Amino acid sequence: MSWDAIVVGAGHNGLVAAARLGQAGRRVLLLEALEGPGGLLGAPAAGQGAGSGGTGPGVRIAAQPTWLNPIVTMGLGLDRYGLGPGVAQPTRAWGPDGPVTLTAGSALGVAPETAAAYAALHARLRRLAGPLARFMGRTPPPLNGAGAGDLLALALDGLALRRLGRADMRELLRILLSNVWDLLEDSLGDGPLAGALAFDATLGGAMGPRSPGTVLPLLYRLAGAPRGADPEILIGALLKAVAATGGVLRCGAPVARILVGDNDRAEGVQLESGEEFRAPLVLSNLHPRRTLTGLLGVAHLDAEDVRRARLMATRGMAARIDLRLATLPEALPAGTRLVVAPRLGAVEAAFDGAKYGGLPERPVLEAVLVPGAVPRLAVTATFVPHAPAGSWTGKSRGTLETRVVAALDEALPGLRSEVTGIETMTPDDIEARYGLPGGHWHHGEFRTDQMLMLRPFARVARYRLPVAGLYLCGAGSHPGGDITGLPGWNAAGQALKDEGKRR
Repeated sequence: MSWDAIVVGAGHNGLVAAARLGQAGRRVLLLEALEGPGGLLGAPAAGQGAGSGGTGPGVRIAAQPTWLNPIVTMGLGLDRYGLGPGVAQPTRAWGPDGPVTLTAGSALGVAPETAAAYAALHARLRRLAGPLARFMGRTPPPLNGAGAGDLLALALDGLALRRLGRADMRELLRILLSNVWDLLEDSLGDGPLAGALAFDATLGGAMGPRSPGTVLPLLYRLAGAPRGADPEILIGALLKAVAATGGVLRCGAPVARILVGDNDRAEGVQLESGEEFRAPLVLSNLHPRRTLTGLLGVAHLDAEDVRRARLMATRGMAARIDLRLATLPEALPAGTRLVVAPRLGAVEAAFDGAKYGGLPERPVLEAVLVPGAVPRLAVTATFVPHAPAGSWTGKSRGTLETRVVAALDEALPGLRSEVTGIETMTPDDIEARYGLPGGHWHHGEFRTDQMLMLRPFARVARYRLPVAGLYLCGAGSHPGGDITGLPGWNAAGQALKDEGKRR
């Protein structure tokens, strides 16, 4: 059978890209190396993690994702396949003086003046994130040689900025490249509210709250959909959308290389088994470095592309730990996200240790209950180094697990005695299982030189790769990581647009 397009990698962005291409009438083949679809959202293989509790059901990396961006859900009609509108997941921020509950722009459990300051800050940041939300949903303009369509889009972006008003526009320019510590301390003061926001601004990355540019990731997250999606429902809806357009998914089919013709154009892919599939369009949902220097190969790149691909900031600092419990903790309601980051200094201290390969003495983390026959607490501990003191050992894993449980026991008293098993996925484990260099969830750091029209780097920042017909559609491309679906949506749209120009 002939194919119009091949998508490599059936994570959520690959599924979105395949569904959009199929919706446009293209015959799409979706190839996934793992035993099932979904990528970091997918059902884990049994016992894939390691830990003191022995083999278990495995660790789902994205246990508490955001909803897909409304552009994607509406564009693919995912409501027909069981994916309803996004509903914000409440957050319980733990502090030594008791828990604080955050829902959208409100805070309960704090003094009235603190709640008012939080509401004002949240409203201001949401307002400032508005122009960014518009920018996220399309191909970014080129840094030079912009065409008429690009200039019009830039003009509309400029109009969106002007609608902010002079004061807000100045404020956006003032804080955009600054650090989130100063923003929060000036606007909110310290404590669990500031700690929770600093945690969100740095989640999954390798920058601390004092690092320049950490306001931008916070705005990026506020511009997107709320947390609280069910991973299985989300992936199930995308699979149905792909199938409805005739797309074919093949799992257990790792791609070895991208086939390039004499005209320097992508012609298909070859699997590790040697089997070949041909198509004039190839979209890769893999990490940019793996796509460029691995599947495509340096023979098709100039020296600068190779250098930039190899120097991408892609060191992950987030570990996933699942705790199997004897009983459910009463202090954490189902559907509520717990954040243990009691103050700004706690977040910065955890980062300081990880910078030099040390495990955090007091981890900052988030946790959510996962329903099932055996209750589980899905925990994300951030600022966990990729390779502590050179490599992971049984001792270092045990140390991390002990410290995570101790931090949770402070927030949920008595939890320690309810833990019956532990499974851990370190950044090193994530790299090995999912082929993500550095174990970075977002396929690259949320740094100002690796975001928006510079993601993953300037020469390949608009989905198109140096070989014609080859595109990036994963989190390493604009607008970036988290669960939005926008990289896949935008990349498929760009591929269809380019294909229309050739006809």
